[in-house]
Amino acid sequence: MERPNLARSPFQDSRPVWLVGSVLAATAVVLTAVSLAELVSVRSEEHALAGRLVELRERGRTLRTQVEAANRRLSTVGWKALSTETASLGGVVTRRQLSWTRLLHDLERVVPWDIRLVSVDPVVEQDGRISVRLQGIATDRAAWLRLIARMFTDGSFSDPVPSSEESSTSSGMPGYRFQIQARYWPEGKP
Repeated sequence: MERPNLARSPFQDSRPVWLVGSVLAATAVVLTAVSLAELVSVRSEEHALAGRLVELRERGRTLRTQVEAANRRLSTVGWKALSTETASLGGVVTRRQLSWTRLLHDLERVVPWDIRLVSVDPVVEQDGRISVRLQGIATDRAAWLRLIARMFTDGSFSDPVPSSEESSTSSGMPGYRFQIQARYWPEGKP
């Protein structure tokens, strides 16, 4: 036999709805707490960055005033005179780097015994190349030609070019006078 239902409305089980609702509420509370914590940390970072931005702007203003002052000072500089002075100082520095001891040692190795050098004039060019002008007296033309041949074969000299030669018969002086210009390589030919 069937039992009669005495309830005003049919029975409904609402426990799963309450369970899901409470889980959702707890999740919402946890997510809200996490969001608030992140908000607080982001706000503190934002304040720190705002302070850093103020410092950087102030530093930028300071640097701009320094640049403007430097530009005013640079506008009064005589650039042509400065470049001329710099070029002349560069030439002096390059000439000071020439080692006379090494040059004379290399010449002593190349010059034959029957040649006497009267003048040694090294010229340091702006690009750092060194050329040497030699004036001398040889006992005869063969000694002078030996000097040229030795300069061609030596590792410290190259491209010897005779500038002038004068025999003893034309000048009335003893010996054979000559002038040579050659390229000098202190560290040896590359």
